[in-house]
Amino acid sequence: MSPTEKKLDGKIALITGAGRGIGRATAVLFAQHGADLIMVSRTEPELIETAGLCREYDIRLFPKAVDVSDQGRVDILFKDIKKKFGRLDILINNAARFSSGLMQESSMDEFRKMLETNVTAPFYLSQKMASMTNKKRGGNIINISSFSGCFGVEKFPGFGAYNISKYGLWGLTEILALEFKELNIRVNQISPSGVETKMFHDAVPPDVTADLSPEQVAEKILYLASDDSAPLTGANIMLQ
Repeated sequence: MSPTEKKLDGKIALITGAGRGIGRATAVLFAQHGADLIMVSRTEPELIETAGLCREYDIRLFPKAVDVSDQGRVDILFKDIKKKFGRLDILINNAARFSSGLMQESSMDEFRKMLETNVTAPFYLSQKMASMTNKKRGGNIINISSFSGCFGVEKFPGFGAYNISKYGLWGLTEILALEFKELNIRVNQISPSGVETKMFHDAVPPDVTADLSPEQVAEKILYLASDDSAPLTGANIMLQ
C-alpha cells in the first residue's frame, strides 16, 4: 500500500545498482513515494525483476542495463533521460564493485576497475546530473559508501583496495556538497555497516551476519532525498 504522504511525488530519480540489494529496496520505496524512476544495473534480468516490483505504483519507469563505469554508455543514458524526462532531481550512486585481498596481492587491473565503478562513475554521473537539474527546484545526490571506508581499517583485513575507493567517495561527497551548493544540489553520503546483500556475503566468512537490511538503508536514503533532511548537505551518515 502506498504511503499517505508521498515524499517524492513529482520527483525524477536515477538509481544505480538497482538490480538487487540496497538499490532494489530503494527503487521500491521511491516508487511508493511517487518518484518516477530511472533504474540501471549491469544485470538486465535482475533489473527487470526490480521494475516488476515497482509497476503497481502510478509512476513512470525506465529500466536500462548500463555499466556505470563505461562513460560512453552513461552519455547515452543521459541523452535518453533528457528525451524522456527532461530533467533529473535525484541521483543515488549505489552501484559498487568489491574484491578482497592484501594490497601486495591485489592486481592493478582489479584496483583500477574498482576505482572506476566506486569513485569515477559517481563523479561522472554527478557531473551529468548537474547539467540537468533545475536550480529553482534543486536536487539531491546520495552516495552509498561503507562503514569500512570511514575509519578503523584494521577491523577489515583484506579490504584495502575497497576501503581506498570508499575513502575517495567520501572526499567526493564533501567536495561536491561545497561546489554544488550554488546549483542548489545537496550532496550527502550513507555509510552502512554489514547489509544483507550478495556483496556482503561474498566479502565475509559464512558465519558472519549482517547488521542491517536493504530496506533499513533505503529508509535513510529516502530521508536524505526528501525535504525532511533539508538543508543538510556534506554529511556522512554512518549506520550500524
